[in-house]
Amino acid sequence: MSRAMHRIAAVSFGVLALLTVWLTFQQVVAGSTYADDPRNLRALPDPDDSRRGIITTADGVVIAEDRDGIRTYPEGSSYLHVVGYVTADASAGLESTRASDLRPLDDGSITSWLITLFGGSLEPPEVRLTLVDRIQRVASAALDRHTGAVIALDPATGAVLAYASSPTSDPNELISGDLTVSEFRDDPAALDRVAFRLLPSGSTFKTLVAAAALEEGIRPDTILEDRAEFLAPGAGQPITNITGGTCTGGDEITLREALAVSCNTVFAGLAVDMGGLVINDIAQRAGFNSVLAFELGAAISSIPTAEELDADLGALAQTGLGERDLRVTPLQMAVLTAAFGNQGEMMNPYLVDSVLTRDGSTLKRTEPESLGRLIDPAVAADLVSMMVDVVTDGTGRAASRPDMDVAGKTGTAEGAGGPHSWFLALAPADNPTIAVVVVIEGEGTGGTVAAPIVAQILNAWFG
Repeated sequence: MSRAMHRIAAVSFGVLALLTVWLTFQQVVAGSTYADDPRNLRALPDPDDSRRGIITTADGVVIAEDRDGIRTYPEGSSYLHVVGYVTADASAGLESTRASDLRPLDDGSITSWLITLFGGSLEPPEVRLTLVDRIQRVASAALDRHTGAVIALDPATGAVLAYASSPTSDPNELISGDLTVSEFRDDPAALDRVAFRLLPSGSTFKTLVAAAALEEGIRPDTILEDRAEFLAPGAGQPITNITGGTCTGGDEITLREALAVSCNTVFAGLAVDMGGLVINDIAQRAGFNSVLAFELGAAISSIPTAEELDADLGALAQTGLGERDLRVTPLQMAVLTAAFGNQGEMMNPYLVDSVLTRDGSTLKRTEPESLGRLIDPAVAADLVSMMVDVVTDGTGRAASRPDMDVAGKTGTAEGAGGPHSWFLALAPADNPTIAVVVVIEGEGTGGTVAAPIVAQILNAWFG
């Protein structure tokens, strides 16, 4: 009898243990999925409680809040393309993707009961972003009267430090009824040019061509032929340099020098010599032709297939300069630039640092996520070293600083309605804490238009 009772007790305890594990899983792991499921009626907002939590920057600036029962955006147009807006029948940006995180916590769940049990607040939470307001302000001001985009990332984590698109508009005009939702969405200012504007990258793509060359065994000091023009086999027109002659005034040039002065004939020749497979491969590793898992969505940066490039060597030569059919978003260029400064590892960009109760307890925190390795650390180190020369001795001098080395690359894209002015930057070059990408559409060259804006961003970051 005793043995039978022991067996029954053991089985009972086992069942209880399994139930405990299962219930814990439902509450802790699966609970948020159920709460966010649109079929869960209990998760729907109380029609009598339409309150939403505040959205703040990393340095504590409130950029979305309820004021007298009305959703308002204290910083106006500066954060439109990140925060978005919410009305009675429409929403966009983080106001849409983080709607469940912004509603009051009193939803009848065990989580809300536990918060109350330990004296926590059930008021609508705070969504705290990775954006730094002092950087965002400078980026927005620098874009004023221009069409373009600025994005800055933390190379080590992928945290977005600044995210500005121009033109922009004030979501408060939508909330006040001065504009309808359709009018607001149809305005060109609604386009997020950081994540959804596709343009040829111009000479900024030469960083990837240089990285591919380094992987193929070419060294920064390898001597290459300095030609006044390069005609790919089967091409109708030769590629020339911006000077109209050779890049150094002689017959020889190193890879380091070629990147510094953005020598077209060298990089066109390298692209053709390495072939479409190599160029396509490094672009694919950099995220081209793939969906980027970004919270606000993103257009797909693209490059022709290796077969298409090898079938038209003239197009391959132009692709080596970031032209022809190559298209990129500023966001994708920021991800690969940040990888150069992160020993070759790409990190997924993210905007939300954490979700907090109104008394400061952490409900959620974003963990950095790797997208994989773009290039080996040794290749990254050589490439960043070469990019320093772009700023100290080459086309990117306008982004230089007296207190540190800045790594950069200029680009002037002639295709798709260009010239479009590009600049990529990492600083400080020996241990980057910020990666910046600027593109100004339809204006000048990267060294004269985009590089000075990068300098402003770096001044704001380093103080």
